[in-house]
Amino acid sequence: MERLKPYDGEFSTVNDLNDIVNRLAERLNHEKSQSNNQKPIELWTKEKEHFRSLNHDLVRYFNSNQTRKVSQDSMIRFQNHQYSVSPNYIGKEVEIKPTTDGKTIRIFYHGTEIQKHDLTNKQFNYDPHDKHAILKSDLMKDKTDEEINQYMLNNLSIYDQIGE
Repeated sequence: MERLKPYDGEFSTVNDLNDIVNRLAERLNHEKSQSNNQKPIELWTKEKEHFRSLNHDLVRYFNSNQTRKVSQDSMIRFQNHQYSVSPNYIGKEVEIKPTTDGKTIRIFYHGTEIQKHDLTNKQFNYDPHDKHAILKSDLMKDKTDEEINQYMLNNLSIYDQIGE
């Protein structure tokens, strides 16, 4: 992290920061380590000879049914993205079933489908009804439905752009 300090203010987007980190990592991988006087890239070359090959049938894993515990913010994580469910399921185990085309997930609680989401590249994926219920259950419990809808329209659209 100390090596990132000189770059403070030299980036304006996540992609700029990512480029800086990648260049820095490339440089560090070719520098001798103070702890063992060896370059990480050389050690990696030796270590990877001992790895077993990956199971190339990973699609089977990602397309299989999986269980998740619904987080305190009423979300489940699937393939490194988050998808909403009703706050009624916070803390409960749900089952995620990807569709055979791999474009959608269906979320079940005790065998009953409770939500369905298209898979996206967005970090946060909210169903509008879930988003409303999440706000109503906590942050805006004293607000009317109309006030919550207006808040969602005015303030939460920024979340739709995260991770795109």
